[in-house]
Amino acid sequence: MSSPYTSRVSSAAESIDSASPVSQAGEPWLPRSEELPNSPWYEEKSSTLRLSDIDIIKEKGGTMGKFEVVIPHPDERAHRPPPGFHTFYMNQIEMGLRFPISRFIAAFCRHIQLSPSQLAPNSYSFLLALAVLLSYHDIPLIPYVLMQLVQVKRLGPRKFYLSHKGDHSFIKGNPSSHKGWMSRFFYIRSDVMRDPWRCEMHWRDSTITIAPRTPDRAPSLTPFLEAMCDKSYNAPELIKEDLLCFFKFSRKGAELVGDLDDRMGKAELVKAMQEAKSYASLPVRNWAYVPSWSDLCVCVEELREFASAELGLCAELVGLMCLHRRATRMCQRGTGLRCRAGRTYVFA
Repeated sequence: MSSPYTSRVSSAAESIDSASPVSQAGEPWLPRSEELPNSPWYEEKSSTLRLSDIDIIKEKGGTMGKFEVVIPHPDERAHRPPPGFHTFYMNQIEMGLRFPISRFIAAFCRHIQLSPSQLAPNSYSFLLALAVLLSYHDIPLIPYVLMQLVQVKRLGPRKFYLSHKGDHSFIKGNPSSHKGWMSRFFYIRSDVMRDPWRCEMHWRDSTITIAPRTPDRAPSLTPFLEAMCDKSYNAPELIKEDLLCFFKFSRKGAELVGDLDDRMGKAELVKAMQEAKSYASLPVRNWAYVPSWSDLCVCVEELREFASAELGLCAELVGLMCLHRRATRMCQRGTGLRCRAGRTYVFA
């Protein structure tokens, strides 16, 4: 469903990526053992959130008045919420978690027998990005499908994270760390009286990784995996609020911005761009190290975003200035980029 142009770019970038693989960002790890020598993290850490964060939690989380949010007292801990309440984390909301929790997430957590609050923040960005891609390709979001694509790993005591299973790696772009996320917890209670969460909410020490029984009409993942084999998607683009609302993973009511196919194409990363991460540590003014790719077109705004935030490159390394006119001159002279219609740069 991606455009022919995007397919050409992905195909051209694949050979570059295979020749110079770049390590991917890992999940946020627990504190070092010397920091918590005697007790599990959840017995030591208090919440750093404030009362003023309640409105932010409700707005970002989409609670719509059907949930009560409480900030823990200094002596309260994540593993001991008050009766009727459950623990969640601000960073989980920032990575796409919405209330009420999507049915497919509840069903998945019910299958692996974990509470949704036990999943590290990047797990939500990964799982929701995967759900957007599967829904875009008309594949049902059932545990049978998800367990073929997702692996559950233990992050530490009573914490787990989700990632690609096997050799698949088409979802990228998650932060390499969420500093202090385990201290940004809050308590939440649903006003719905009957089974509001639709899954186990008590913390467990282990998970179930056995695949569910094959349904009578099992969907084939072969076409989907073939479509993903030469692509790489940026998770933050896939979990934008309007896309979450479009696929009914959020009830915040955001309207889809632009055309769906165009949005999915924008979320697709050109693999060659990831190669530039390896150049981030090189001398800033050494223009000879700036890579060159063929037929790669990106908007000025996107190039700035990748150069600064996503790739970790400073503006001088790619010769990109904030002003469009200066960007045109510097890119042409310093890196061989050409400006087309004042907003598109082409690597030559």
